[in-house]
Amino acid sequence: MIKGWINPANNPEKLLIEYVTTGNQKCLTLLVKQFNLPLYHYLLSLSNPILAEDVLQSTWIKVMKNQSTTHTHVKSWLFTIARHTLIDELRYQNKWQFQDLGDDQIMTMSLGLQYEQQDSLTQFNQAIIQLPFYQREAFIFQQEGFTLMDISQLTNESFETVKSRLRYARNNLQKLLGKSDESR
Repeated sequence: MIKGWINPANNPEKLLIEYVTTGNQKCLTLLVKQFNLPLYHYLLSLSNPILAEDVLQSTWIKVMKNQSTTHTHVKSWLFTIARHTLIDELRYQNKWQFQDLGDDQIMTMSLGLQYEQQDSLTQFNQAIIQLPFYQREAFIFQQEGFTLMDISQLTNESFETVKSRLRYARNNLQKLLGKSDESR
């Protein structure tokens, strides 16, 4: 909201309302400029580059077809559209895999040994890819700046479920990166 506070013309809620009511393409362009990269990063972290680009394009098409001006938090609304579009596409491609939170099939071999020559960012990205979908999603949403309550609303899950997914994600990342509990 600071962006909108400093420059009210870039307030996403006002931009969406103006776009829906007037069809002003400049407003849509400003929304795309503000949210395209974070949406792409989110989708890319949960899929591959081609699928992420397709889902991103579908997300913006859905935004263009939108006729409602009642969205109070545009960022959450956009991420919700992107999330549902991605899940629909994964189901359509028969690539949707639900992994239970208690799934202990996370590799126990330390990525530190497997990727000794790679830098830590690459190791971290490899570890994130290995997380089950819902853990990875919650973690990415948190990295995008969403609060636990926001993530709960975005995913239509309880607050406690989101907390658990984030805890499992952090624990699994620590295992994958070869960090012990003592290094916390």
